[in-house]
Amino acid sequence: MPDTARPRIEGQTFSGPDAEIPSLEGAEVLDCAFRGCALSEASLRGTHLSECSFDGCELAMVDVADALLHGVRFEGCRLTGVRFGDVRRDALGLTAAFESCDLELASFRDLDLRNVAFRGCDLREAVFQDCDLREADLSGSDLAGASFRHADLTGADLRGARNYVIAACENAVAGLRVELPEALGLLAGLRVRLKG
Repeated sequence: MPDTARPRIEGQTFSGPDAEIPSLEGAEVLDCAFRGCALSEASLRGTHLSECSFDGCELAMVDVADALLHGVRFEGCRLTGVRFGDVRRDALGLTAAFESCDLELASFRDLDLRNVAFRGCDLREAVFQDCDLREADLSGSDLAGASFRHADLTGADLRGARNYVIAACENAVAGLRVELPEALGLLAGLRVRLKG
């Protein structure tokens, strides 16, 4: 039986840092656009976001505990320190795309991130532990200090990504798409020293 008490926000556009945005906590938010909104430390706890877009928004430290993200696009947003590992798991997994976003210190622990795009993002010090990153697109991203442990990177795209160190003995890397010289980060993860 559907929860009729759950607030529903549909087909709306919110623009600017002073936009009057209703509480999103626990709401069903469908096909909405957020442009330049200031939502840092906001609660998206229990929110179901579907087919929404966030462009140039401040979303640092938002609470996404028990939230569902389906078909959500983030472009040019600051999402530093967000604990995406706290989202609710369902059969669809997290279906999102991140373009040119600041995801420094974000955590993606124990998530199904198959086919998720992180193109041209700042992922410094991000945590990808026990993640399924098969066919994920991390191209052009800065991965300095990012932690990959027990991650499945089969077929993932790291072309143009930089500053990564990924231990092939701790992660699945078959078919990983990389470019030189950055691919040497795979050897660094094995503590191999190259001499030229």
